[in-house]
Amino acid sequence: MLSVEKIVSGYGESVVLRGVSLEVPAGKVVCLMGRNGTGKTTFVKTLMGVIRAREGRIRFEGKDLTRSAPGVRAREGIGYVPQGREIFAQLSVRENLLLGLEAARDGRRSVPEEALARFPALKGMMNRRGGDLSGGQQQQLAFARALASSPKLLVLDEPTEGIQPSIVSDIRDVIRELKASGAMAILLVEQSFEFVKSVADYFCIMEKGAIVASGPVDELDEEAAGRHLAV
Repeated sequence: MLSVEKIVSGYGESVVLRGVSLEVPAGKVVCLMGRNGTGKTTFVKTLMGVIRAREGRIRFEGKDLTRSAPGVRAREGIGYVPQGREIFAQLSVRENLLLGLEAARDGRRSVPEEALARFPALKGMMNRRGGDLSGGQQQQLAFARALASSPKLLVLDEPTEGIQPSIVSDIRDVIRELKASGAMAILLVEQSFEFVKSVADYFCIMEKGAIVASGPVDELDEEAAGRHLAV
């Protein structure tokens, strides 16, 4: 589904990613782990085209997207829930969801019921401004907005960060449901060992802009992971 090969990327003269390679198989959940500041969000932004890769290749379903604009990547079927949610505070919940349709490949003009069904609390908030929602509700909105276009690959950057436990549990359930459907691959940036073990098929650990460990999630050992994840 997704193949990233030896990506080098950064900001200005600063190099953050140093030859990162990663694969996400169809219908599987791959978790990217690491301490804050190791390059995880830089990787995601490079994957989405927000930051241009200096070296390496990004292929999605066999198509080279390395130099493609973010909008092209979205229309190819890559959904994105950024760190910090980035919902439009002045727009209503309905308007935020409709913006997710801009990436739809079939020209749909209404949010599919299955996207809202996964976050039923949003149905009673359609006319509320996004900025009036709680942090957890905004996270649900950002998630539902990404699902509105029915992406083939969903990229989630720290979706449980700063979120109350009940909504973390809801997000876990949605990821499990999407995984069980087999219709969508997921790349999840996450630091919680327990959360990763509960949803992932594979893991990768990043340190100083490079992948230092990876494999099936059954091989993810808490003590070994702690050496890379502890502050």
